[in-house]
Parts: sequence; C-alpha cells; structure tokens
Amino acid sequence: MTQGQPLVELRGFTAVDPRSQRVLLEDINLTVHPGEQVLLLGASGAGKSTMLDAIRGVVPHSVPLEISGECNVAGEPVITNTVAQLSAKVGNVPQDPHASLTLPLVEDEIALTLENHGVDPAEIGDRVQQLLASVDAKHLINQRTQTLSGGWVQRIATVAALAARPNIVLADEPTSMLDGAGVASVMHILTELTGDTGALILVEHRLDELADGPGLPARTVVIDQGKLKADGPTNEVLSEHAAALEANGVWTPGVELPAFHTPASTGSEPLLSAQSLTVRPVPQANPVVTDIDLDIYPGERIAVMGDNGTGKTTLLMALAGLIQPEGDLSGRQPVMVFQNPEHQFLTHSVHDELRFGLPLDKQTEQAVQELTETFGLAHLAELNPFRLSGGEKRRLSVAAGLLAARYRTEPTVLLADEPTFGLDRANTTVMLQQLVDHADNGGAVAIITHDKRVADAWATRVVTVAQGALV
Repeated sequence: MTQGQPLVELRGFTAVDPRSQRVLLEDINLTVHPGEQVLLLGASGAGKSTMLDAIRGVVPHSVPLEISGECNVAGEPVITNTVAQLSAKVGNVPQDPHASLTLPLVEDEIALTLENHGVDPAEIGDRVQQLLASVDAKHLINQRTQTLSGGWVQRIATVAALAARPNIVLADEPTSMLDGAGVASVMHILTELTGDTGALILVEHRLDELADGPGLPARTVVIDQGKLKADGPTNEVLSEHAAALEANGVWTPGVELPAFHTPASTGSEPLLSAQSLTVRPVPQANPVVTDIDLDIYPGERIAVMGDNGTGKTTLLMALAGLIQPEGDLSGRQPVMVFQNPEHQFLTHSVHDELRFGLPLDKQTEQAVQELTETFGLAHLAELNPFRLSGGEKRRLSVAAGLLAARYRTEPTVLLADEPTFGLDRANTTVMLQQLVDHADNGGAVAIITHDKRVADAWATRVVTVAQGALV
C-alpha cells in the first residue's frame, strides 16, 4: 500500500441475497482515505451493516451473497483475502457486542486478539491494562465476561476489536447500550486509534450526544434501500438532506420523538409489587440489587435508567422471575424481552417466532399479520430470525413479547431491556406507540434505556438505579 492510497474502495459494488433475490446493496461507489472519519447514516435495513460486512470480508466469505463490482481494502480485493487475513487491517466493533465475546475472562478476551496478531507476549499484559483503562474498565480485568452488563460488554468488545491497532475501524452502533461516560470514552478511543493513518466508518443513531460531546465525524455518507444517496461534509449533508432523512425516520441532531399522551390515571392495585428485593450472584456474595421496593401499576410506562453495571438488567430479570431474589415479589407473571434478541428466539422463521406458544387460530394469524406489518417485518416472514439485521431482530423480539403479553388471561407487565437500541427514529416511534397501547389496555411497561429522548417523550415515570439501589 502506497502513501495516500485509499484504505477502502468500493466501485459499482452490488450484493444480492440469492435465496430471496433481495438487493441489499446496489452500485455502491465509496472511497475512504487515511485520516478520514465517516458517519454512515440510513434507516434500519438500509444496508449499512451489509456494507461493513463487505469491507471486512464477511460478505461473501461467510455470508454467501451474490456480489459484483469491486471491494478493495488497503489496495487489495477483499475476495482474494480471508476474513482472518483482513482482520489484521480491519477492526470490527459489532452491532451485537455479545456475539464477539468468546472467552470467560475479560483479560483473556482482549489478550486473545493480541495473541492472534503476534504481539510479543511480554507486551500483552501492559497493552491489556492500557486498553481497559482507556474505557474506564480497568477494574474488570479479572471479571467473567458472562457477568458483565450490556454496556460493559460493549466497552470490552470495542477495545478487543481495536487491540491490534488496525488501519481501518468499522463501528456498528458502538454506543447503543452505553451511559454518557461510556459514550465519551468509546468515541475517544475510536477516534484516537484511527488518527492520521487510519480510517473510521461509524454507524450511529445517538447523534445529539455525539454532537454535544465528542463531535460528529467530518464526513457523512447516506444510504437508502441499498443505494448511496449522499456523500460529503457532515454539516452540508445533514442540512441539504434533512427533509429526506427525517422522512425516512433517520435520527438527526435536534429531531425529537413525538410526545406520547399521558394517561388520565392508573389503577389502584399494582400489577407487580416488589418489597425489599435483593439479588446476589451466589449465596453470601455481595448483592447486585439491594433492598428495592417497587410497585408497577396498570397504565404505567416506566423508564429504568442508570449507569452501566448498576444492576438494571438484574432488577428486570428478578422482576420477571428469571432470577431467584430475596424479599417479596407478588402480582401477575410479567413477560420479559431480553437485551440480546437472539436469547429468546426458538424457531426457524419470523412468523413461527411470533406464533410460538399462542393458540393456532384465525385470531392469532390476524394478530401476527398485523404486528408484522406494523413493525415492518411482513416481507421477512419466512426468513430465519438469526439472519435478520440487528434492528430487525430487535423489532421481532419486542413484537413477540407484545403478542405473548396480549394473550395472557389478564393484563400484565411487559419488561423490556433496551428495546429501542439500534433502531432508527421511525422504528423507535412505532415501537414506543405499541408499548403505549399495551399500557393503555390495562397492562404496564417497564423498559431499560440510556436514551434520554425516549425517557422524556414516552415515560410516565423514571426509575434510576445506582449501585444496585433505587435513587
């Protein structure tokens, strides 16, 4: 690779799913030079993740799409290099950080990347310490990865992907599950490691927080339904294409969610009640959640907020009866939507996933059809849930949770862990309205979120968790 040669170059690049003949990318022309930081914008399912997968060689080496045109990385065709070879040049921060963790300890997870790229063993210990310190995670060095919260998983996955100092960094929603401090630290390391000789391609929805904090990348590329629609300085693209971006439901700085109505009143008896709720990872261990009192009433829409690792997910899992807590828990059995959508998938098609556990009758079929259309999943009905994009998986998991709650004999509480992460504004709005409808019909909803826009526009009550306690 000569000085000034593009790090990434796509020429007339097209990718088609051979099973459905769905065109995922069409005639993409894109060049990224050393020192550039690029924001990749588009609605959910527009093709952003497919483009990143093509650059790192997953398409077509692991995902067998039909491709044409050119995709070159560091001056070499992707098609002639394996994914392992490309990983020396391309670091990937995945949309689903849980999927990238392979080892039981945090230290080992980061060290594995360094070992795979031939770093001197004498340097590995110090490098691991430095990387963890860069995202304020030094205290997690001996922690088991399976015990980490989603936000901490996201930070660890980020530094593991960047440990070998690749020339090109692809970051797909790297801040989706992070608190404010996490957003700042992750964006700092992403921009620092690319520097003047590397390149960053960033897919991100939390643009307001980036604009107010670390700042937006200087260049923005817009993709819509697999086609490249804009490419230029960020301020110009956001200004000139504001109407089209808003119409497509893309998050842009300053654009708010609609205000959701406030219910006139809530029921007098709680649907779910927790008294002195305490959760320990193992008996006699220090509690993760401590002495929580919480009543959830019909009609309520609760946003559970707090820093990463403070016990929010543990609290919801205990409320759902999936973790045995100390204290008293009473009321109707809730429905739980997991932080990782794949943890609840049980079937081989989108429609079967929605039908699972429900009566097989015309009423169910009508409800499934209506919800697939509402959530934009109707055209994916026969696809395997594991082959969907990250945003599509999230919408499917929440739709399945809503149907399960709807078919309970009595209204119940729907608990959802980060239900809007990875979604564009349009899909976020649709989902939040469906959650409003569930609460309006006698149920209640409690969601974990780090997105203040969601809490401000949607929630009737905000519950903040700090160090395992309600504050």
